[in-house]
Amino acid sequence: MQLNILAPRWFFLLLLIGCGIAFMVALALKPRWTSRLHPNVAAEARRFLREKNVRPLSEDLQAILANSADESLPTQQHPLLGNLAPDFTLNDDRGDATNLQRCLEHGPVVLVFYYGYHCNHCVGQLFAVNDDLAMFQELDATIIAISADPVEETQARYAEYGRFGFTVLSDPGKQIAAQYGVFKPPVSNNPEELVHATFVITANGQITWCNFGDKPFTDNRTLLIEVARVSGREPVPEQSVSSNGVSIQEFNDE
Repeated sequence: MQLNILAPRWFFLLLLIGCGIAFMVALALKPRWTSRLHPNVAAEARRFLREKNVRPLSEDLQAILANSADESLPTQQHPLLGNLAPDFTLNDDRGDATNLQRCLEHGPVVLVFYYGYHCNHCVGQLFAVNDDLAMFQELDATIIAISADPVEETQARYAEYGRFGFTVLSDPGKQIAAQYGVFKPPVSNNPEELVHATFVITANGQITWCNFGDKPFTDNRTLLIEVARVSGREPVPEQSVSSNGVSIQEFNDE
């Protein structure tokens, strides 16, 4: 009879010890579970840039522009190339509205369409642009990034990883992405199509360069050269002058 009375006590004691051990194991494994469920997008984005050998530009801006003829990648063909960029007004994470035409009043715009802050490749492009942001600002260029992320998502990622130094806008319905030809809604049995895209837009609103596809564009050298080109900021090649005031190039041409 005494054994029957003690058995439940021993059972509950063992159960309590087992629960305690399970709790301690869960605490020890929580960081691993958390990292799997909520990966560090910023760390993965930086890893993506390292794997692509994308580093902040080390030369000064003038040195980059001086070699523009050899180092700028050509534009891809796009229906909007050579045309005026569709205007838009979208909100940032603070709820402030940004209008493209007003941004163009200050100079050219580099417009980036990315999938969202869940995409480490996309975030890698944004980090790369942010690393070289001072050079874009030196050319009076405005950087605008657009995704379908709601403002609350951008707010949460900023709180976790920090802000970018440029404007990030929310296009939840992907209507602006569709106007720029980088999004097609699903039709019948065909799923939606969304691509990365980067555009260079002159202060007059004309699209002069673009890159789009399944990979983000991370060559800031090309973007800087193209921005300088449309702004008339490319350096003028120096000409050697002879003693009689005629350039060496002119002399050779004769």
